[in-house]
Amino acid sequence: MGLVLPPGGRVWSLAELAVRIAHLTDLHVQRAPTWAELLSKRAVGAVNLYVLGRRGHFSEEVQRGLVASVREASPDLVACTGDLTALATEGEFLAARALLGPLFEAQPTVLLPGNHDTYTWRAWRRRSLEAHFAPWVGEGPWPRVRRHGEVALVSLDVCRAHPLSSGLCPLEQLERLDALLGDPALGGGAVLVLLHYPLRDRRGEPYGPGTRSLQNAAALEAVLLRHRGRVTAVLHGHEHHGFRTTLQGIPVLNPGAGGYADLRARGRRAHWCMYTVEAGRLAGVERFAWDGARFAPEPGGPWATGG
Repeated sequence: MGLVLPPGGRVWSLAELAVRIAHLTDLHVQRAPTWAELLSKRAVGAVNLYVLGRRGHFSEEVQRGLVASVREASPDLVACTGDLTALATEGEFLAARALLGPLFEAQPTVLLPGNHDTYTWRAWRRRSLEAHFAPWVGEGPWPRVRRHGEVALVSLDVCRAHPLSSGLCPLEQLERLDALLGDPALGGGAVLVLLHYPLRDRRGEPYGPGTRSLQNAAALEAVLLRHRGRVTAVLHGHEHHGFRTTLQGIPVLNPGAGGYADLRARGRRAHWCMYTVEAGRLAGVERFAWDGARFAPEPGGPWATGG
């Protein structure tokens, strides 16, 4: 193993310079809304969850298992790409904070909103996710940057309250991202760009349908491709059935929903990912799958089983 001599004289091995990043997304913590909270778009969502049965697609047992699994793995960083809640109710935010707070406090964590965290105009305007998770969402204009050694996590906020489920990356955010990726001050290490919505589907085609995708994904892709040699990977969520693809050589990675119930009979179960970044590149990916009792490395390697 090669050695690196940093300022100060201590000898570090290359293994010590590797950064391990846990990526989780789409837990969808659920708590029944109050009658007052149903006087909004939530009424439709609540029917979907509590009348038509979609509530059973997610499991508190699995959500707790996810937290335990990530804590046991002791990553250097945690990246969470949104949808902590199902209907953005106050009860859901409180429950998600109680569940995830101990995990997020254990190491540096970067969190951004998902479309379910901005489900209503009230939750979006009041920035409810930021109010409950302020230490990890950060502050200031988006994109927001969190550095850890030679790794920079660049997070975007592309979610909004929308009658359907589409997102949008505002022009000013695109312009700031373009300037940020072109700024030498960002450093020479790995740059991971985080957002909630996919850019591409599992076949590498533009993600759709338009009613539940990022409306100006092509504009965001154009910015990323202008800095293709600078962007190490793109991390996202939103699509519960996890997959990986590429954007002209840039890895685009989605572990899949972390809060899924055990739906293996339907080809779906909960997952989370661990990425190893070393010497400015993505050196390794491991995906953990719920096996009915705990999270374990996915048989056959990451995304081998789909789901």
